[in-house]
Amino acid sequence: MREFYRKKLNKLLGAANYEDFVQLLWATHALQSEYAESARKFIRPETIPAGAITTDMNSDFRIQKWEIETLANEIMTVPKNKPRGRFGFRALKCDSLEVSLACVDWLRKLENAESEVKNGSNDILVEIARVAARQFNWQTGYANIPQFYRNAFVYGQGKCAKYFENKYGISLNQFSQIGFMLFTLFTKGPVVSENDSWAALNVEWEDVERVLGLIALPFPEAAKRARSDRKKFIRIAGKPSVLRQTPCLRFGKNGERIRAPLPELILERVTSGVFYDVVSGAGPIRDDYGRRFEDYCANYLCDSLPRFDWEREFTYRKKPNKFATPDILCSETGHILFAFECKATRMSHQAMFGSDPMGARGYNDLAKAVFQVWRFFSHCRCGYVDRAVADNAMGIVLTLDNWLVLADPLRKQVLNDAACMAEGNSSEITATDKRPIIFVAMPELERVLATADEAAFKDAVHKSYSDEYSGWRLEGVLRELQGDRDCEQGGYLYAEDLGKLLPWWDDLNRAVESRARQSYAAVTQPTDIDQQ
Repeated sequence: MREFYRKKLNKLLGAANYEDFVQLLWATHALQSEYAESARKFIRPETIPAGAITTDMNSDFRIQKWEIETLANEIMTVPKNKPRGRFGFRALKCDSLEVSLACVDWLRKLENAESEVKNGSNDILVEIARVAARQFNWQTGYANIPQFYRNAFVYGQGKCAKYFENKYGISLNQFSQIGFMLFTLFTKGPVVSENDSWAALNVEWEDVERVLGLIALPFPEAAKRARSDRKKFIRIAGKPSVLRQTPCLRFGKNGERIRAPLPELILERVTSGVFYDVVSGAGPIRDDYGRRFEDYCANYLCDSLPRFDWEREFTYRKKPNKFATPDILCSETGHILFAFECKATRMSHQAMFGSDPMGARGYNDLAKAVFQVWRFFSHCRCGYVDRAVADNAMGIVLTLDNWLVLADPLRKQVLNDAACMAEGNSSEITATDKRPIIFVAMPELERVLATADEAAFKDAVHKSYSDEYSGWRLEGVLRELQGDRDCEQGGYLYAEDLGKLLPWWDDLNRAVESRARQSYAAVTQPTDIDQQ
């Protein structure tokens, strides 16, 4: 059946005009977002079923964003249908939501046929991890202040920022500002081009072109890249997306028409996607963003949970060598509760969807982090470190990406690899020192700390390693423990500080406030009748 569904999907895509289909995907996404009104004139009303204009992810008519991303990439790889008979072939009507629904229907059938599991329950659990890797970031979203602040803190300062500006001739502040402007324009219409509106925004088109040089490709080039990258993976749900590095596609003789089927990916590209731009800086640059991620984690933890005692990494001597503690230590009543290791490694596509994910770059770093925590606990027990450790102390590996989300077999393999490191590198590490370890992505920790105080956080961390909550994410454990209790929801801790890292944010807010005051003054200005 797999080939049957593939042929059905390809037949539809092969009958579509490339640019028209990209516009259809934009309109489909817009109809099921907060800016649905912008898309109505691009979709014939009679093709929109009742209830299809919705943001409800559980709607029968919902087309998920990751499905739109898959279709946007697939249209680049599918050859055009060959003309048949006297009248050629019928072109796909790309102003119809029914066309989108039909494409997604065949896509889902193809994905289901390809995901048949034949090799046991372990493969099922690995497959769940792949599903989470594909869907989870879309579910949490990219259009939020933490996404901007966190990544600006990590990549937008110091050596990273200088490297980026020297390399591309534009600052990271301008890069993220123009990216945000492009996102905003794409919520209002499917095409962006050079026009007077940029001057009204006090932005030079030359700077826009510098940004587009990093985040946009002419459609033929994007299609060539998609064909090359996606042929290396068999299953359609696990194929890489060209839109992750270049979310904008250029059409027209000179690339004058710019389109983005999923505008949120522009925000992802100008925030966490800056990794692609700075990773080529090698050792010094990687060390810089690694340290800044540690600083961000330490600041956020200390400011969110001030009643704990916090300590940054320090060195100690175990003759004849010196060792470093984990990156962050959390103590209560003089005893270490949690030892944190921070890893800013970005997940590769192979790590998320490859047939041998553990062979991909990054998992070894996680195993090394676990080993370092265990070695520290061992050295504390042996008296090499002047620190007392609580009986229920644990290790926490904090990651910048969503490593090991719903990936229990991979988590166990990381722990096994760490145990092998312990056996090969330190005979002093005992079973007592191999304390429980959990893996948490920083975006998840931010959401946890929005509602958790010290007691709730400590309880959730300890319960997350229990048999009852085995395989659960920390956020889910906390929610389950809180139950129906009315927990005070805190905002993002550094929401008011974003302008310190990205000055354009404060400029934008001042401009919005100024327009609001002008509008208010206009409507409250006394008229001649009022004065009489």
